[in-house]
Amino acid sequence: MTYRIDDIDVPASNPFQNDQLGREPVVDFLTGLIGRLNGPFVMALDASFGMGKTTLVSMLIECLKEKGHRCIYFNAWKVDYATDPLVALVANIDRIELGLSNETEKTYKKHFEELKRITSILARTSAENAIKVLTSGIIDPEAISTAINSTESKNDDDRDLVAEFNRESEMFEKFRAELCEAVELLQKDNTRDESKDKMGSNLVFFVDELDRCRPTFAVQLLERIKHLFDIPNVVFVLSLDKKQIEASIKAVYGEDIDATEYLRRFFNLEYGIPVADTQNYISNLITRFDLDPIFNERKHPIIQYDKTRFVEYLYFLANATGLSLRAIERCITRLRIVMDQTPSDQYLVPILLALLIVLHSKKPELFDQIIIGQVPLKETIQYLNSLPDGKLSQHNINVLHAYLLIADPDTERSRERIAGLESGRISNEQTQRLLEIIGSIRRTNGTQISLTEIAKKIDLASWVR
Repeated sequence: MTYRIDDIDVPASNPFQNDQLGREPVVDFLTGLIGRLNGPFVMALDASFGMGKTTLVSMLIECLKEKGHRCIYFNAWKVDYATDPLVALVANIDRIELGLSNETEKTYKKHFEELKRITSILARTSAENAIKVLTSGIIDPEAISTAINSTESKNDDDRDLVAEFNRESEMFEKFRAELCEAVELLQKDNTRDESKDKMGSNLVFFVDELDRCRPTFAVQLLERIKHLFDIPNVVFVLSLDKKQIEASIKAVYGEDIDATEYLRRFFNLEYGIPVADTQNYISNLITRFDLDPIFNERKHPIIQYDKTRFVEYLYFLANATGLSLRAIERCITRLRIVMDQTPSDQYLVPILLALLIVLHSKKPELFDQIIIGQVPLKETIQYLNSLPDGKLSQHNINVLHAYLLIADPDTERSRERIAGLESGRISNEQTQRLLEIIGSIRRTNGTQISLTEIAKKIDLASWVR
């Protein structure tokens, strides 16, 4: 049984081999854009949580590597326990294999060792409440300890704050100078490799999952990038949910700050990742969750098209309600659990199943009423009608409306509602279409459909995390 699937594999030889979202045009555009940048440059890739930013970045990295750029991937969320994000970032660079020639690697390592020493000094400075230590680029633990102890023994009035500031500024300049030397070596080494179709040779840092980090870590990382990595031929690409980063800024500096304006000073360019077409993605998820064999067992004429109808209506509803890719994956997880608990000859009403799974995610207050046998018909239809124009057709809404009427567990209430439509008290073209759909459903499905029973199965599945 498959209740969890692995991340999509992005092979270097063909980054789009497993792409189900049609991301190739977006990635090709970004590859060309980043390739034309000289740096220093900071780009934000903005999309809400769960919209597939990490997979897109993985594809982008492989395409940029093919063009001769050296790329470094940094998952900020995995290391946001660090006191200073600079240490985590530099440590991540230290672990990356940049594919240098033997001649270049020795000199590069010399510069990078110096970067690590300066990083340690700056980190100690931050950790020890802004104690400024200068050791000419050589870390001396005893000297640092002496400096800390001597500073702690003094009153603030005795400290030369101007001198401390100047020493810190000097360390910042030294860090940038060493980084510049290292990046120039990478560029010279790149020009020797004629096997690549190079548009340039930027060093591209991808910072991922920034929006999931502790607010103080996220804001400090942005500050470190701004002050220390502002050098030629270095490009930062930050994948994030801008709204979440703005919330982090407010958490650090208070609600009164203009977080949007504050954030602008860090980014040279923002790119909103387009919402992908999810129909192929849903079908692919069903395959990856091993649901195809389960659907194939459903051969009765009434239920043999369950998969097609479920995919169709989950696609309509997911697009209309703005479900993230991660939320869609959770929907398929719940579908898998429901299907495992349902005999292969039992009608599940796939259109209702899709609606209820989406309501569980987007409108839990309506879903909870259905669980206890109340069918908030008016409120549910109002919600569906309130969704963005063009995302859900009137025919789709009529079909959902018809199923909600027929599947009401209170049969007397169901009869009264349908009788009210048939009596002509509400007579218009839309009502006639609705009645035609109700008649078609009754002719196709002779068994009683229970809305609450389907909802209870989804509710039980939702407790599986």
